[in-house]
Amino acid sequence: MKAAPLAVVLLAYALLGGLFAVLIPPWQNPDEPAHYNYVRQLAAGRLPVIEPTDWDATLVPIPPTRRDPPVERMTYEDHQPPLFYLLSLPAYWLSGGSLTALRLFALCVGGLSVVFAYRTAQAIFPEQHSLAAFTAAGVALLPQHLFILSGYNNDALALALIAAAVWQSVRLLSQERAPAAPALLALAVTVGLGLWTKATAYLTLLLAVYAALRAPAARAPDRLWRALLVGSAACLLAAPWWMRNLAHYGGFDFLGLQAHDAAVVGQPRTAEWIAQYGLDGVLTRLARTTFQSFWGQFGWMSVLFSERVYLALLGLTLLSATLFAAWWARESRALSQFQHRSLELLGLLALGTVLAFAWYNVQFVQHQGRYLYPALVPVALAVGLGWHHALGRLSGITPRLWLLATASLAGLNVYALWRVILPAMT
Repeated sequence: MKAAPLAVVLLAYALLGGLFAVLIPPWQNPDEPAHYNYVRQLAAGRLPVIEPTDWDATLVPIPPTRRDPPVERMTYEDHQPPLFYLLSLPAYWLSGGSLTALRLFALCVGGLSVVFAYRTAQAIFPEQHSLAAFTAAGVALLPQHLFILSGYNNDALALALIAAAVWQSVRLLSQERAPAAPALLALAVTVGLGLWTKATAYLTLLLAVYAALRAPAARAPDRLWRALLVGSAACLLAAPWWMRNLAHYGGFDFLGLQAHDAAVVGQPRTAEWIAQYGLDGVLTRLARTTFQSFWGQFGWMSVLFSERVYLALLGLTLLSATLFAAWWARESRALSQFQHRSLELLGLLALGTVLAFAWYNVQFVQHQGRYLYPALVPVALAVGLGWHHALGRLSGITPRLWLLATASLAGLNVYALWRVILPAMT
């Protein structure tokens, strides 16, 4: 019965995500045409290389009612690592290049992040079964997250591998003895796969090194050796991809990001916006758009909830943050050393995600909440801890709090699809 809540959450994720994948018109997920063109080029036998002609600022964003964009001209994701697209090839070939089939493939891959979110919360707080399901529901059914995972893009695999690395790292921290080499190498493989998927997943390298340093060991040199083993093994796996990029792009551009930045001429730059709107104006837009698009700002950021919905979500967000702070103030001293270290790990992931988001926005105007999704597992767990602590005396409610969260988020997704997204796209 312990696995039943996870099954319910996954069922809701599959049903709602499937509706998103099938009903939302083609190319109405951010950068979807460019991701599609990557797998199309692989299917034709060519590993893409980004070029200055791959970006045309006049083609994006795609309006919500447009049905005939020049998809073949949108190839500005050609710098991405190839793992997700290689895994997509069977779905592409078997479906004759169907976008819907590729969307459903991405949805299935994204479901792994839900499973690992559940396992992570379960590992840290094994006695709180409702908390694990609540965390999984938060990851699975956040409307914008579900919208992104039901489109075709490499976020699905990147977020799944990040969640897997979090779970593996927590398991290392939970061991009473020094972790064996197979567990360390398994974590290194997960990190290495992330390096072959998306730059976002490079955060897993930080987590793996932290877990190796903080896991039990008799001597400090043993911890350092483990960290070196995990980090070097992961980097060794990624080395062929880095060498390929250096050969194509030159200099120190082992990620291809400099070539990408040089290609996207016309994409809004933060310095230009500061000159136009002032620093206060840019920060206001950053905060507002990031918050809205974290919860739900669909299509190419042009389909929004009403102001009343965002105000309600803001109130819920502030209340949840307050409840987590109250939980931490009262309960943190009672946590075990393993729980403390695990929460430090999750906090490190959240901090790294925020810093990466800030760095990206120093250069380009990218006020998109989806760039904070690598930290979605810690966020969902923190919200769950706050609410379970606040309602802890209501014994009849707390065991079912996960079900209330699942039903509420499912209802919000149904409302988003039929009352917000589809009307704006027809």
